[in-house]
Amino acid sequence: MTGEMPGKRRLRLFLLALVLAASLFLEIIVHLFLGVDIVYTHFFYLAIVLAGLWYGMRAVPVGAALGIIHICVTVFQTGTLTASAVSRALMFVAVAAVVGFVAGRIRLEDTRSLLRKEDITPDTRTHDLVKALQSRNADTRYEAAVALGKRGDPETAAPLQEALSDPEPGVRWVAMEALGAIGRPALHTLIPLLSSKDVDTRWGAAIALGDIGDPSAVGPLAAALEDDDRYVRTRAALALAAIGEPALDALGSAADAGSPEARWAAALALGKIGSEAGVPALVRLLSDPDAAVRWKATEALGMIGGDAAVPHLIAALGDPDGGVRSQAAAALAALGEPAIKPLINALGRRECWFGAVDALKAMQEKAVPALLAALERTNRWVRIGAAMILGERGDRRGVDTLLAALSDEDPEVAEAAREILSVGLKKEIDRGA
Repeated sequence: MTGEMPGKRRLRLFLLALVLAASLFLEIIVHLFLGVDIVYTHFFYLAIVLAGLWYGMRAVPVGAALGIIHICVTVFQTGTLTASAVSRALMFVAVAAVVGFVAGRIRLEDTRSLLRKEDITPDTRTHDLVKALQSRNADTRYEAAVALGKRGDPETAAPLQEALSDPEPGVRWVAMEALGAIGRPALHTLIPLLSSKDVDTRWGAAIALGDIGDPSAVGPLAAALEDDDRYVRTRAALALAAIGEPALDALGSAADAGSPEARWAAALALGKIGSEAGVPALVRLLSDPDAAVRWKATEALGMIGGDAAVPHLIAALGDPDGGVRSQAAAALAALGEPAIKPLINALGRRECWFGAVDALKAMQEKAVPALLAALERTNRWVRIGAAMILGERGDRRGVDTLLAALSDEDPEVAEAAREILSVGLKKEIDRGA
Protein backbone atom coordinates (compact mmCIF):
# COMPACT_ATOMS: atom_id res chain seq x y z
CA MET A 1 0.00 0.00 0.00
CA THR A 2 1.36 3.38 -0.99
CA GLY A 3 2.52 5.63 1.83
CA GLU A 4 2.66 2.99 4.57
CA MET A 5 5.07 3.15 7.44
CA PRO A 6 7.79 0.48 7.01
CA GLY A 7 6.98 -1.39 10.24
CA LYS A 8 3.33 -1.82 9.33
CA ARG A 9 4.24 -2.77 5.78
CA ARG A 10 6.58 -5.52 6.94
CA LEU A 11 3.96 -6.88 9.33
CA ARG A 12 1.33 -7.00 6.59
CA LEU A 13 3.67 -8.72 4.19
CA PHE A 14 4.50 -11.30 6.85
CA LEU A 15 0.85 -11.99 7.64
CA LEU A 16 -0.10 -12.24 3.98
CA ALA A 17 2.80 -14.60 3.29
CA LEU A 18 1.72 -16.72 6.26
CA VAL A 19 -1.87 -16.96 5.00
CA LEU A 20 -0.71 -17.76 1.46
CA ALA A 21 1.58 -20.48 2.78
CA ALA A 22 -1.34 -21.98 4.70
CA SER A 23 -3.49 -21.84 1.55
CA LEU A 24 -0.87 -23.69 -0.48
CA PHE A 25 -0.49 -26.25 2.29
CA LEU A 26 -4.24 -26.91 2.23
CA GLU A 27 -4.22 -27.12 -1.55
CA ILE A 28 -1.53 -29.76 -1.56
CA ILE A 29 -2.47 -31.78 1.54
CA VAL A 30 -6.24 -31.47 1.76
CA HIS A 31 -7.02 -31.39 -1.95
CA LEU A 32 -4.29 -33.44 -3.57
CA PHE A 33 -3.81 -36.12 -0.93
CA LEU A 34 -7.16 -36.21 0.89
CA GLY A 35 -9.30 -35.43 -2.14
CA VAL A 36 -11.39 -32.75 -0.38
CA ASP A 37 -12.02 -29.83 -2.77
CA ILE A 38 -14.91 -27.78 -1.33
CA VAL A 39 -14.58 -26.49 2.22
CA TYR A 40 -10.85 -25.77 2.26
CA THR A 41 -11.03 -23.36 -0.72
CA HIS A 42 -12.95 -20.91 1.43
CA PHE A 43 -9.70 -20.35 3.28
CA PHE A 44 -8.26 -18.90 0.05
CA TYR A 45 -10.64 -15.98 0.36
CA LEU A 46 -8.90 -14.87 3.54
CA ALA A 47 -5.64 -14.33 1.65
CA ILE A 48 -7.45 -12.68 -1.26
CA VAL A 49 -9.46 -10.32 0.93
CA LEU A 50 -6.39 -9.34 2.97
CA ALA A 51 -4.43 -8.65 -0.23
CA GLY A 52 -7.33 -6.55 -1.55
CA LEU A 53 -7.70 -4.53 1.64
CA TRP A 54 -4.00 -3.86 1.96
CA TYR A 55 -2.85 -3.62 -1.64
CA GLY A 56 -5.92 -2.66 -3.65
CA MET A 57 -6.10 -3.92 -7.22
CA ARG A 58 -2.72 -5.59 -6.82
CA ALA A 59 -4.70 -8.37 -5.16
CA VAL A 60 -5.93 -9.51 -8.59
CA PRO A 61 -2.64 -11.31 -9.45
CA VAL A 62 -2.84 -13.03 -6.05
CA GLY A 63 -6.33 -14.30 -6.83
CA ALA A 64 -5.28 -15.37 -10.31
CA ALA A 65 -2.23 -17.23 -8.98
CA LEU A 66 -4.30 -19.12 -6.41
CA GLY A 67 -6.86 -19.95 -9.11
CA ILE A 68 -4.21 -21.34 -11.45
CA ILE A 69 -2.69 -23.42 -8.65
CA HIS A 70 -6.14 -24.79 -7.81
CA ILE A 71 -6.79 -25.73 -11.45
CA CYS A 72 -3.37 -27.38 -11.82
CA VAL A 73 -3.85 -29.50 -8.70
CA THR A 74 -7.34 -30.50 -9.87
CA VAL A 75 -6.05 -31.58 -13.29
CA PHE A 76 -3.17 -33.47 -11.68
CA GLN A 77 -5.58 -35.25 -9.33
CA THR A 78 -8.44 -36.03 -11.74
CA GLY A 79 -6.71 -35.97 -15.08
CA THR A 80 -9.28 -33.54 -16.45
CA LEU A 81 -10.17 -29.84 -16.26
CA THR A 82 -13.42 -29.56 -14.32
CA ALA A 83 -15.97 -26.77 -14.58
CA SER A 84 -16.07 -26.39 -10.81
CA ALA A 85 -12.29 -25.78 -10.63
CA VAL A 86 -12.48 -23.14 -13.35
CA SER A 87 -15.47 -21.43 -11.71
CA ARG A 88 -13.69 -21.31 -8.35
CA ALA A 89 -10.58 -19.86 -10.00
CA LEU A 90 -12.65 -17.16 -11.70
CA MET A 91 -14.38 -16.43 -8.41
CA PHE A 92 -10.97 -15.89 -6.77
CA VAL A 93 -10.11 -13.25 -9.40
CA ALA A 94 -13.53 -11.60 -9.16
CA VAL A 95 -13.41 -11.33 -5.36
CA ALA A 96 -9.86 -9.91 -5.52
CA ALA A 97 -10.97 -7.29 -8.05
CA VAL A 98 -14.05 -6.24 -6.11
CA VAL A 99 -12.30 -6.03 -2.74
CA GLY A 100 -9.30 -4.23 -4.27
CA PHE A 101 -11.49 -1.68 -6.02
CA VAL A 102 -13.61 -0.96 -2.93
CA ALA A 103 -10.53 -0.68 -0.70
CA GLY A 104 -8.97 1.74 -3.18
CA ARG A 105 -12.06 3.92 -3.13
CA ILE A 106 -12.10 3.92 0.67
CA ARG A 107 -8.45 5.02 0.77
CA LEU A 108 -9.17 7.74 -1.75
CA GLU A 109 -11.98 9.07 0.43
CA ASP A 110 -9.63 8.85 3.39
CA THR A 111 -7.14 11.20 1.78
CA ARG A 112 -9.82 13.82 1.14
CA SER A 113 -9.72 14.71 4.82
CA LEU A 114 -6.42 16.48 4.06
CA LEU A 115 -7.10 18.05 0.70
CA ARG A 116 -6.10 21.56 1.79
CA LYS A 117 -2.58 22.54 2.75
CA GLU A 118 -4.05 24.71 5.51
CA ASP A 119 -5.08 21.49 7.27
CA ILE A 120 -1.44 20.59 7.85
CA THR A 121 -0.13 22.00 11.13
CA PRO A 122 2.77 21.22 13.48
CA ASP A 123 0.35 19.07 15.45
CA THR A 124 -0.73 16.92 12.49
CA ARG A 125 0.07 13.27 13.21
CA THR A 126 2.86 11.68 11.23
CA HIS A 127 0.49 8.98 10.05
CA ASP A 128 -1.82 11.65 8.62
CA LEU A 129 1.08 13.40 6.92
CA VAL A 130 2.04 10.14 5.24
CA LYS A 131 -1.56 9.76 4.04
CA ALA A 132 -1.50 13.37 2.81
CA LEU A 133 1.34 12.44 0.44
CA GLN A 134 -1.38 10.65 -1.57
CA SER A 135 -3.69 13.66 -1.77
CA ARG A 136 -4.98 14.72 -5.18
CA ASN A 137 -3.95 18.26 -4.28
CA ALA A 138 -0.31 19.00 -5.16
CA ASP A 139 -0.03 21.75 -2.54
CA THR A 140 -1.15 19.32 0.16
CA ARG A 141 1.42 16.73 -0.95
CA TYR A 142 4.09 19.45 -0.98
CA GLU A 143 3.29 20.69 2.51
CA ALA A 144 3.10 17.12 3.83
CA ALA A 145 6.59 16.37 2.49
CA VAL A 146 7.93 19.60 4.00
CA ALA A 147 6.39 18.74 7.38
CA LEU A 148 7.82 15.22 7.30
CA GLY A 149 11.24 16.63 6.53
CA LYS A 150 11.08 18.86 9.60
CA ARG A 151 10.27 15.86 11.78
CA GLY A 152 13.13 13.75 10.45
CA ASP A 153 11.39 10.50 11.38
CA PRO A 154 13.30 7.49 9.94
CA GLU A 155 10.00 5.57 9.67
CA THR A 156 8.84 7.99 6.95
CA ALA A 157 11.72 7.19 4.57
CA ALA A 158 9.69 4.65 2.56
CA PRO A 159 6.66 6.89 1.84
CA LEU A 160 8.98 9.79 1.06
CA GLN A 161 10.83 7.59 -1.41
CA GLU A 162 7.51 6.85 -3.11
CA ALA A 163 6.90 10.61 -3.27
CA LEU A 164 9.99 10.87 -5.47
CA SER A 165 7.75 9.58 -8.27
CA ASP A 166 5.20 12.38 -7.76
CA PRO A 167 4.12 14.07 -11.01
CA GLU A 168 4.90 17.49 -9.50
CA PRO A 169 8.63 18.43 -9.53
CA GLY A 170 8.22 20.56 -6.41
CA VAL A 171 6.87 17.62 -4.44
CA ARG A 172 9.71 15.40 -5.65
CA TRP A 173 12.24 18.03 -4.61
CA VAL A 174 10.95 18.55 -1.06
CA ALA A 175 10.60 14.77 -0.64
CA MET A 176 14.31 14.44 -1.46
CA GLU A 177 15.14 17.26 0.95
CA ALA A 178 13.06 15.52 3.60
CA LEU A 179 15.07 12.33 3.13
CA GLY A 180 18.23 14.38 3.60
CA ALA A 181 16.79 15.83 6.81
CA ILE A 182 16.17 12.32 8.16
CA GLY A 183 19.95 11.85 8.12
CA ARG A 184 21.85 8.59 8.40
CA PRO A 185 18.75 6.35 8.61
CA ALA A 186 17.88 7.50 5.06
CA LEU A 187 21.24 6.48 3.58
CA HIS A 188 19.98 3.05 2.53
CA THR A 189 17.21 4.82 0.60
CA LEU A 190 19.30 7.63 -0.92
CA ILE A 191 22.46 5.81 -2.01
CA PRO A 192 20.70 3.49 -4.51
CA LEU A 193 19.01 6.56 -6.01
CA LEU A 194 22.40 7.67 -7.37
CA SER A 195 21.91 4.91 -9.96
CA SER A 196 18.36 5.92 -10.88
CA LYS A 197 17.47 6.26 -14.57
CA ASP A 198 15.95 9.66 -13.77
CA VAL A 199 18.58 12.41 -13.82
CA ASP A 200 16.64 14.64 -11.41
CA THR A 201 16.52 11.82 -8.90
CA ARG A 202 20.27 11.27 -9.19
CA TRP A 203 21.28 14.86 -8.58
CA GLY A 204 18.68 15.25 -5.85
CA ALA A 205 20.10 12.20 -4.09
CA ALA A 206 23.60 13.66 -4.37
CA ILE A 207 22.44 16.90 -2.75
CA ALA A 208 20.69 15.05 0.07
CA LEU A 209 23.75 12.89 0.71
CA GLY A 210 25.86 16.02 0.89
CA ASP A 211 23.44 17.46 3.45
CA ILE A 212 23.84 14.32 5.55
CA GLY A 213 27.62 14.34 5.15
CA ASP A 214 28.17 10.73 6.16
CA PRO A 215 31.50 9.14 5.07
CA SER A 216 29.74 5.89 4.15
CA ALA A 217 28.41 7.68 1.06
CA VAL A 218 31.89 8.52 -0.26
CA GLY A 219 32.22 5.46 -2.51
CA PRO A 220 28.85 5.83 -4.28
CA LEU A 221 29.32 9.60 -4.64
CA ALA A 222 32.81 9.10 -6.09
CA ALA A 223 31.30 6.71 -8.63
CA ALA A 224 28.75 9.40 -9.49
CA LEU A 225 31.63 11.62 -10.64
CA GLU A 226 31.47 9.51 -13.81
CA ASP A 227 27.75 10.22 -14.34
CA ASP A 228 26.70 11.15 -17.89
CA ASP A 229 25.05 14.33 -16.64
CA ARG A 230 27.27 17.31 -15.79
CA TYR A 231 24.90 18.57 -13.12
CA VAL A 232 24.90 15.19 -11.34
CA ARG A 233 28.70 15.11 -11.43
CA THR A 234 28.88 18.63 -10.01
CA ARG A 235 26.42 17.85 -7.22
CA ALA A 236 28.27 14.64 -6.37
CA ALA A 237 31.52 16.63 -6.17
CA LEU A 238 29.94 19.22 -3.88
CA ALA A 239 28.53 16.43 -1.71
CA LEU A 240 32.01 14.92 -1.38
CA ALA A 241 33.32 18.38 -0.50
CA ALA A 242 30.67 18.61 2.22
CA ILE A 243 31.86 15.28 3.64
CA GLY A 244 35.36 16.74 3.72
CA GLU A 245 38.65 15.02 4.48
CA PRO A 246 37.21 11.46 4.57
CA ALA A 247 36.65 11.92 0.82
CA LEU A 248 40.24 12.92 -0.04
CA ASP A 249 41.47 9.43 -0.95
CA ALA A 250 38.53 8.78 -3.27
CA LEU A 251 38.98 12.19 -4.89
CA GLY A 252 42.69 11.50 -5.36
CA SER A 253 41.85 8.27 -7.14
CA ALA A 254 39.33 10.06 -9.37
CA ALA A 255 41.93 12.72 -10.15
CA ASP A 256 44.45 10.08 -11.20
CA ALA A 257 42.34 7.52 -13.02
CA GLY A 258 38.96 9.05 -13.80
CA SER A 259 37.56 10.36 -17.05
CA PRO A 260 38.22 14.02 -17.92
CA GLU A 261 34.79 14.84 -16.51
CA ALA A 262 35.53 13.01 -13.26
CA ARG A 263 38.94 14.67 -12.97
CA TRP A 264 37.30 18.08 -13.39
CA ALA A 265 34.75 17.23 -10.70
CA ALA A 266 37.48 15.93 -8.38
CA ALA A 267 39.35 19.24 -8.74
CA LEU A 268 36.15 21.09 -7.88
CA ALA A 269 35.66 19.04 -4.72
CA LEU A 270 39.29 19.33 -3.62
CA GLY A 271 39.15 23.10 -3.95
CA LYS A 272 35.95 23.28 -1.93
CA ILE A 273 37.39 21.09 0.83
CA GLY A 274 40.32 23.50 1.03
CA SER A 275 42.73 21.10 2.70
CA GLU A 276 46.44 21.25 1.92
CA ALA A 277 46.28 17.45 1.85
CA GLY A 278 44.53 17.84 -1.51
CA VAL A 279 47.36 19.88 -3.06
CA PRO A 280 49.39 16.89 -4.41
CA ALA A 281 46.41 15.59 -6.41
CA LEU A 282 45.74 19.07 -7.79
CA VAL A 283 49.40 19.52 -8.74
CA ARG A 284 49.20 16.33 -10.76
CA LEU A 285 46.12 17.70 -12.50
CA LEU A 286 48.09 20.78 -13.59
CA SER A 287 49.73 18.46 -16.12
CA ASP A 288 46.43 17.01 -17.32
CA PRO A 289 46.02 16.82 -21.12
CA ASP A 290 42.59 18.46 -20.82
CA ALA A 291 42.77 22.26 -20.53
CA ALA A 292 39.44 22.44 -18.69
CA VAL A 293 40.79 20.10 -16.01
CA ARG A 294 43.98 22.17 -15.67
CA TRP A 295 41.87 25.33 -15.33
CA LYS A 296 39.78 23.79 -12.57
CA ALA A 297 42.86 22.50 -10.77
CA THR A 298 44.38 25.98 -10.96
CA GLU A 299 41.24 27.51 -9.54
CA ALA A 300 41.18 24.92 -6.75
CA LEU A 301 44.80 25.62 -5.80
CA GLY A 302 43.93 29.29 -5.57
CA MET A 303 41.04 28.45 -3.25
CA ILE A 304 43.32 26.40 -1.00
CA GLY A 305 46.02 29.07 -1.05
CA GLY A 306 48.94 28.94 1.33
CA ASP A 307 52.65 28.81 0.59
CA ALA A 308 52.36 25.28 -0.77
CA ALA A 309 50.15 26.41 -3.66
CA VAL A 310 52.23 29.41 -4.81
CA PRO A 311 55.06 27.67 -6.75
CA HIS A 312 52.56 25.52 -8.62
CA LEU A 313 50.41 28.50 -9.53
CA ILE A 314 53.56 30.28 -10.73
CA ALA A 315 54.29 27.29 -12.97
CA ALA A 316 50.74 27.47 -14.31
CA LEU A 317 51.49 30.98 -15.60
CA GLY A 318 53.39 29.21 -18.38
CA ASP A 319 50.51 26.92 -19.35
CA PRO A 320 49.89 26.71 -23.13
CA ASP A 321 46.20 27.57 -22.57
CA GLY A 322 45.38 31.24 -22.13
CA GLY A 323 42.46 30.51 -19.83
CA VAL A 324 44.68 28.53 -17.45
CA ARG A 325 47.28 31.32 -17.45
CA SER A 326 44.63 33.93 -16.66
CA GLN A 327 43.21 31.82 -13.84
CA ALA A 328 46.66 31.31 -12.36
CA ALA A 329 47.31 35.05 -12.48
CA ALA A 330 43.98 35.80 -10.82
CA ALA A 331 44.62 33.18 -8.12
CA LEU A 332 48.07 34.58 -7.35
CA ALA A 333 46.72 38.13 -7.23
CA ALA A 334 44.09 37.01 -4.75
CA LEU A 335 46.73 35.41 -2.53
CA GLY A 336 48.38 38.80 -2.09
CA GLU A 337 51.55 39.25 -0.06
CA PRO A 338 52.80 35.62 -0.09
CA ALA A 339 52.78 35.63 -3.90
CA ILE A 340 54.51 38.99 -4.58
CA LYS A 341 58.14 37.90 -4.33
CA PRO A 342 57.61 34.69 -6.34
CA LEU A 343 55.82 36.75 -9.00
CA ILE A 344 58.71 39.23 -9.19
CA ASN A 345 61.03 36.27 -9.71
CA ALA A 346 58.67 34.86 -12.33
CA LEU A 347 59.18 38.01 -14.42
CA GLY A 348 62.59 36.56 -15.20
CA ARG A 349 61.06 33.50 -16.86
CA ARG A 350 59.94 34.24 -20.38
CA GLU A 351 57.12 31.68 -20.35
CA CYS A 352 55.65 33.20 -17.17
CA TRP A 353 56.33 36.87 -17.90
CA PHE A 354 52.90 37.95 -19.16
CA GLY A 355 51.02 36.07 -16.47
CA ALA A 356 53.26 37.50 -13.73
CA VAL A 357 52.70 41.01 -15.08
CA ASP A 358 48.93 40.50 -15.03
CA ALA A 359 48.98 39.21 -11.46
CA LEU A 360 51.21 42.03 -10.18
CA LYS A 361 49.03 44.61 -11.94
CA ALA A 362 45.96 43.19 -10.22
CA MET A 363 47.63 43.56 -6.82
CA GLN A 364 47.85 47.32 -7.38
CA GLU A 365 49.32 49.28 -4.44
CA LYS A 366 50.37 46.18 -2.50
CA ALA A 367 52.96 45.30 -5.16
CA VAL A 368 54.52 48.78 -5.60
CA PRO A 369 57.39 48.46 -3.04
CA ALA A 370 58.49 45.15 -4.51
CA LEU A 371 58.21 46.54 -8.06
CA LEU A 372 60.41 49.52 -7.17
CA ALA A 373 62.99 47.17 -5.70
CA ALA A 374 62.81 45.04 -8.84
CA LEU A 375 64.02 48.01 -10.92
CA GLU A 376 67.45 47.32 -9.40
CA ARG A 377 67.50 43.65 -10.38
CA THR A 378 70.17 42.41 -12.75
CA ASN A 379 67.69 40.42 -14.86
CA ARG A 380 66.56 42.67 -17.70
CA TRP A 381 63.10 41.08 -18.02
CA VAL A 382 62.42 41.54 -14.32
CA ARG A 383 63.35 45.23 -14.64
CA ILE A 384 61.31 45.84 -17.74
CA GLY A 385 58.27 44.02 -16.33
CA ALA A 386 58.40 46.05 -13.13
CA ALA A 387 58.96 49.23 -15.13
CA MET A 388 55.99 48.52 -17.35
CA ILE A 389 53.63 48.07 -14.40
CA LEU A 390 54.96 51.15 -12.60
CA GLY A 391 54.84 53.20 -15.80
CA GLU A 392 51.20 52.32 -16.33
CA ARG A 393 50.55 53.54 -12.80
CA GLY A 394 52.14 56.89 -13.71
CA ASP A 395 55.33 56.34 -11.70
CA ARG A 396 58.19 58.28 -13.30
CA ARG A 397 60.78 55.76 -12.15
CA GLY A 398 59.14 53.11 -14.26
CA VAL A 399 59.14 55.35 -17.32
CA ASP A 400 62.83 56.22 -16.79
CA THR A 401 63.72 52.53 -16.63
CA LEU A 402 61.85 51.91 -19.89
CA LEU A 403 63.63 54.81 -21.58
CA ALA A 404 66.98 53.45 -20.45
CA ALA A 405 66.04 50.03 -21.79
CA LEU A 406 65.72 51.48 -25.30
CA SER A 407 69.51 51.27 -25.56
CA ASP A 408 69.84 47.85 -23.93
CA GLU A 409 72.32 45.53 -25.58
CA ASP A 410 69.66 42.84 -25.82
CA PRO A 411 67.61 43.74 -28.91
CA GLU A 412 64.56 41.92 -27.57
CA VAL A 413 64.61 43.99 -24.38
CA ALA A 414 65.00 47.21 -26.37
CA GLU A 415 62.14 46.24 -28.68
CA ALA A 416 59.89 45.35 -25.73
CA ALA A 417 60.62 48.72 -24.08
CA ARG A 418 59.84 50.50 -27.35
CA GLU A 419 56.50 48.69 -27.70
CA ILE A 420 55.53 49.39 -24.10
CA LEU A 421 56.36 53.08 -24.46
CA SER A 422 54.54 53.36 -27.76
CA VAL A 423 51.42 51.75 -26.28
CA GLY A 424 51.61 54.15 -23.34
CA LEU A 425 52.05 57.11 -25.66
CA LYS A 426 49.06 56.04 -27.73
CA LYS A 427 46.95 55.83 -24.58
CA GLU A 428 48.00 59.36 -23.62
CA ILE A 429 47.12 60.64 -27.08
CA ASP A 430 43.74 58.91 -26.97
CA ARG A 431 43.11 60.32 -23.49
CA GLY A 432 44.01 63.82 -24.66
CA ALA A 433 41.74 63.53 -27.68
